[in-house]
Amino acid sequence: MDKRPILDNNLDGKTFMEYYYLKEELVAFCRKNNLQITGGKLELKERIVNFLDTGKRTCKTHVARKKIKVDEITLDTIIEEDFVCSEKHRVFYKEQIGNSFFLMLHFKNG
Repeated sequence: MDKRPILDNNLDGKTFMEYYYLKEELVAFCRKNNLQITGGKLELKERIVNFLDTGKRTCKTHVARKKIKVDEITLDTIIEEDFVCSEKHRVFYKEQIGNSFFLMLHFKNG
């Protein structure tokens, strides 16, 4: 196995993508090179590849999610895009599954 190269400006995008880097390393590289540091690991990697290959800094604007209002939940209700579990959903699940249903906290808001 090849030794992982240091993440710096000497890499090209293809080489960078062949190795695993921690998110903390990606954020540090972005900070050092004045790249946007927000977003998930995939977004950071795409930003870094673009920078390594072109030297250009990209900045995407945040697009607010469109809220879909669900008045009543039934067994036939289609799960909306960008689903976020709400109290209404938890009540429905508990009614359908029973008292054995619980929602782990770390899944609640993410």
